[in-house]
Amino acid sequence: MTAETVLHLISYILLIFIVVAIHEMIHLLFAWVFRRRPTVKLDRFLTPIVRYENNQNDWQNLIIAASAPAILFSFGIWIEGDGGGWVLVKILCLSNVFNFFPVTTDGQMILLSCLRMIRKEQRRNDAL
Repeated sequence: MTAETVLHLISYILLIFIVVAIHEMIHLLFAWVFRRRPTVKLDRFLTPIVRYENNQNDWQNLIIAASAPAILFSFGIWIEGDGGGWVLVKILCLSNVFNFFPVTTDGQMILLSCLRMIRKEQRRNDAL
């Protein structure tokens, strides 16, 4: 393995950590906007995790959970991956689409928030 290969590998790993950190900081920003008292903790592999108080507001939960994947996916569509690290950044941003699936924490919160809002609307309609 050459020194150049090692440097590329290190730079790609750093790019992954940077995109993950940006993803979590977007969650932090929206949780802060909604005054949820967010905190940042480091999980395995020193990846940041944002935790915040759940006040049972489904719209806010939906916005906090969907904000990071939506913003980063949009950024991935917008940037050009002409070469080098930008290709990796584009791929990482576009892969945020998987955070909408309920196999991820973001996707679970999105699904639960939507289901709770639908259930509340059905109860409201049944009461009429």
